[in-house]
Amino acid sequence: MFKLNQNKQDILVIREKAMTSEKIRTRNIFGWALGAVPTGLLAFIFSLKYVEFFYDDLQLWPFLFIVGQVIYMTVNALNDPLSGQLSDRTNRERWGSRRIVYIKYGGPVWALTFLLVWFPWTPVIQPLSLNYQIIIFLHYVLTICLFDTMLTLVLVAWLAILPEMTQSIDTRNKAQFLSSLIGLLTILPPLIILGDIPPNSDVFRWFMFIPAIISTIFLLLTAFLSKERPEFSQDEVFTLRESLKTTFKSRTFLIYSGFYFCQVLLTNIGLSYFFIYILLLEKITPGLSVLLYFFIIYFFGTLGSYLIAIRLERRWGMRKTILRFGIMRVIASVVLLFPILPPGPLESLIWVRLILYYILGGYGVFQIPMQFLAVDEDEVLHGSRREGMFVGSMSLVTKPAASIGPIIATVILTTFGYVQDGAISVQPDSAFFGIKLLFILVPAVVVAISLIFIYYYPLHGERLKKMQEQLKKLHEEKRAAIAERARHDETA
Repeated sequence: MFKLNQNKQDILVIREKAMTSEKIRTRNIFGWALGAVPTGLLAFIFSLKYVEFFYDDLQLWPFLFIVGQVIYMTVNALNDPLSGQLSDRTNRERWGSRRIVYIKYGGPVWALTFLLVWFPWTPVIQPLSLNYQIIIFLHYVLTICLFDTMLTLVLVAWLAILPEMTQSIDTRNKAQFLSSLIGLLTILPPLIILGDIPPNSDVFRWFMFIPAIISTIFLLLTAFLSKERPEFSQDEVFTLRESLKTTFKSRTFLIYSGFYFCQVLLTNIGLSYFFIYILLLEKITPGLSVLLYFFIIYFFGTLGSYLIAIRLERRWGMRKTILRFGIMRVIASVVLLFPILPPGPLESLIWVRLILYYILGGYGVFQIPMQFLAVDEDEVLHGSRREGMFVGSMSLVTKPAASIGPIIATVILTTFGYVQDGAISVQPDSAFFGIKLLFILVPAVVVAISLIFIYYYPLHGERLKKMQEQLKKLHEEKRAAIAERARHDETA
């Protein structure tokens, strides 16, 4: 009887070890989330200001701007799967890690490429000079492509760490929420301080050294505090061709890529043309502290929406939460478009639309955790984790949206007569009509398209539950194999 109870106790101990080995320490979650600081500084400031810098301040011709975006889009797409494959194939024994090594050593280089963007190669603005346009065009293309390549190398490695650390959706959502909260708090100072500062000014340029230094420090902290799990070190390594072929056979990956493409497109229109949106708000509500009110709405609306979405996810699941939030977001934008579109007192309803847009956008907190489910499914099917390739291939599909968004915006603004670097007084009424279409109608259409992809997203309900059970069993087998090899090495 005693022996039987002892056996049961041993089994309980073994199960407890298996469960706790899937858990990660708070310091690891927090350390990973700190990676949002450089993302919130370098990537945010770049997206917020680079279009204003080259298109508005330096007055690069619209045709050259679009050509540069096409080049940027191509480089942007290709460097992601290559970076993902590089981290997946990195020898852990030689370098000490597969992902962290790129954060630790690539971070400072990324910060340096960020600084290179803001120092023009010619000090005098001559928009009608062909030589000037060629010089600015070369500066524009080379620096933004170099910046994006290093951003990709670091962020692909950073994103790939979280799904390796834990398979728990709840833990991933918590980590992503913490990351989003840190990111929100990080972008507030640049948004407030830099909102009205022209990027082609000495004040702005020398101020850029601050986020570059801070980002480097936090990337080193992230590298120190994050954790890679040992049980995946012996996973089979696929060739680039095999990885791409297997990744693009995943129905879950392909469907989610459509949704994520739409999200990236919206983000880049909103950030890169933020200065034009502010121009519209100042025209509609003169005398109002537009930046301050925008900041309040953006911060509290987004944060509150994240909290609500995470709470509802436990009842509805991620897919259903996204669908319900998204449908309400589309309806609100379409209904408010008609009174806002014509000039008149009802234009001020644009603030109501702004509030609803951010309050109903909380499902954005699931963008990364939902993407990781395709990685989990792939591991169940093929036995190896390839976060780097999946994150990189996702960007191969979605990163073009980072250029397509500004291209769409540039075409709309040019069509409706927007005057580059022009004050409110010199802008024709048609320009503000175009801006309203860009910031109200275009997002409504893009969100509606994104919901079609989410509707057909396969990993939810019983199928998701079954996949997670299979994944847990597979991880237990991998840990047991690692332990067995360790015991064998000790006795050898």
